[in-house]
Amino acid sequence: MTGLDRSRSVDEATLRYLARAFGRRDEVRQTSLFPSNKLESLVVTLDVEYYPESVDGVSLEVRAYTNGDFHVSYHGMRAGDRQQCRWDRHDQPHNTRDHFHPLPDAETTAAVDRGYATDLTRVIEGTVLPWVDERVGELWESGTI
Repeated sequence: MTGLDRSRSVDEATLRYLARAFGRRDEVRQTSLFPSNKLESLVVTLDVEYYPESVDGVSLEVRAYTNGDFHVSYHGMRAGDRQQCRWDRHDQPHNTRDHFHPLPDAETTAAVDRGYATDLTRVIEGTVLPWVDERVGELWESGTI
C-alpha cells in the first residue's frame, strides 16, 4: 500500500488524533505520521519487548480518508519472514465494503466480510487493538509469528 490515491482525501485530523493516542500507549515504540515513503499513512511501530525474542518487528499502518474509507495493516517480522493482515473499509468487487484480509499474507482471495463501527477510532479500539493483544498471546504460546 504505497503511493497517493488522488480519488479521495486523507483524513489528517483522524490520523493526527490516532498518532497522539497511540503515542500514549506503553507498547508503542514510535509513531510516524505521513512518512516520506507512505504519504497517506500513520505508521505505528510496536515495542518488540512485549513479544517473544523470535519476533524482529511489529507495526501497524493506518490510512484514513474523509469519505470514511480506511485501511489498517498489521505487519509482523520474524527472522526475515513477513506476515500481514488488514482491516479495510472501501468499495471493491471482492467483498463487502467492510472486510478483513487475514494472516499470513492479507491475500484478497482469503478476505472475509466484516461489519465495523462507523468511526475508525472505535474500529481501532474495539477490533484492531484486541486482535493485536490476542496475537501477542498467541505468539508467546506458540513461539512463532
